[in-house]
Order: sequence, then structure tokens, then C-alpha cells
Amino acid sequence: MGSVVVGVVGTLLGVLIGGALQQMQSSRNRRWQREDSLSDAKRRVYTEYLRAISASYAQAMSGQRDRSEDGRLNAATAEITVLSGRDVHKPACELTDTVLDVHSRIAASAGVTAVEVADVNRRRHELIERFKSDLHIAPRT
Repeated sequence: MGSVVVGVVGTLLGVLIGGALQQMQSSRNRRWQREDSLSDAKRRVYTEYLRAISASYAQAMSGQRDRSEDGRLNAATAEITVLSGRDVHKPACELTDTVLDVHSRIAASAGVTAVEVADVNRRRHELIERFKSDLHIAPRT
């Protein structure tokens, strides 16, 4: 009789431990899927943000400033604010404000210096490195 009880208890323990391990693996898989989904969303919005800056600059240089890219840039900035941590979204918001100001002045021929344009470009490159770090992409050597 004792061996039957040991067998039943062993079987029940095996079922419980197996179920617990399956739950842990399932939870881990869901977490990995959420992380992948967040990373994909960040990658998409970071790309849109950088594309909008470039397009806004092109509009400003051509004098055909219809502000369509400003709207896209503001929308991407809002998404970055939601999806990213402070170390990414704060510099992105600050750069957005600067870009909108400088590009407006370029389009209006209001005397933007080469130093200002170079500073915006430098800050854009610094933000790209933050984006890469946030996405766990190794920096260029």
C-alpha cells in the first residue's frame, strides 16, 4: 500500500511541477513577444521621426514649406514620448522644437547661420545614437 501512495504522490507532484514549468515558459514567451512588439514599434517611429526631419529640411531649403512634415515630426515625437524612456524622449522633444524653429527660419530666409544648421545636425546624430542604444544596436566604430 505504501508504494501505491508514493507512486500517486510522485505522479501528482510531477503533474504540478510540469504545469508550473509550463506556466513559467508561457509567461516568458509572452514577455518576449511584448518586448519584440515594443522594439518593432520603436524602430518604426524612430525611422519616421528621422525621415520627417530630413523631409522638413528639404522643404525648408526649397522654400516650399507646407508644414506637412512638421505634423509628421510632431506625431512621431508624441509616439516617442509614449514608447521611450526619458533619456530618449526628452532630447527628441527638444530637437523637434529646434528643428521646427530653424527650418521655419530657413524657409523664410531669416538668416540661419551654418553653425546653427551644423548644431542641429550634430544633435540629430547624437539622438540617432540614443535610438540605437535604446534598440540595442551596436554603435558604429
